[in-house]
Amino acid sequence: MKRWLAVVVVTVSAVSVAQPVRNAVEKAKDRQDLRQDRRQLVDDRKDLSDVTALLARYDAAVANGDAAGIASTDAAFAGYLAKEAREAAVEVKQARQEVREDRREVRSGRRELGQDLALGRRPGVVGDDAKDLARDKVNLADDRGDVARERAARNRLFVIRGELAPLQGLADAAATARKRALYAEVVSLATRDLVQTKVEQREDRRELREDRRETREDRRDPIR
Repeated sequence: MKRWLAVVVVTVSAVSVAQPVRNAVEKAKDRQDLRQDRRQLVDDRKDLSDVTALLARYDAAVANGDAAGIASTDAAFAGYLAKEAREAAVEVKQARQEVREDRREVRSGRRELGQDLALGRRPGVVGDDAKDLARDKVNLADDRGDVARERAARNRLFVIRGELAPLQGLADAAATARKRALYAEVVSLATRDLVQTKVEQREDRRELREDRRETREDRRDPIR
């Protein structure tokens, strides 16, 4: 009996120490994500502005029959797409890292909820931790979706670059029309990136609010 009580005391003490640490780590990550979102918004807005200007430049060159202008704009688009392909590879890697972190949070949440049930904690505490676990699962699903979107966007960039490569510098009607369609799709992809970054910023702000709420709950009930 004494041994069982000692195990319970040690377990409760470990949880009471570990939980504030976990809360601090999660909030630090939330703030880091928001800083990254702000940087990404700046980059995405610039990308959209740049590529929109390139498309206008291309249209003007085609309208004026300016073969040199068309070739120059083709080269500028090729440079932009090469940069985007490099960035897309990094973003896919970052999205996968987010998924790995979410999995760790889900495992931690499951352990915490299991301890609640094993130690017979109050229904309010169990309910709070169950909600936290549900939220972690939603975040995991969202970030898995981000991985799929980033991978699809990267793959599409590769396809576009492959289709444009043999058309570089050509100024006949068929080539200019096909390039124009692909360049317009590049603008659409840049627009989509900006919209998605704004969505992720809203989600990260929500996560920070929820982690702050969880910290307040833990402070109100430190023993749990």
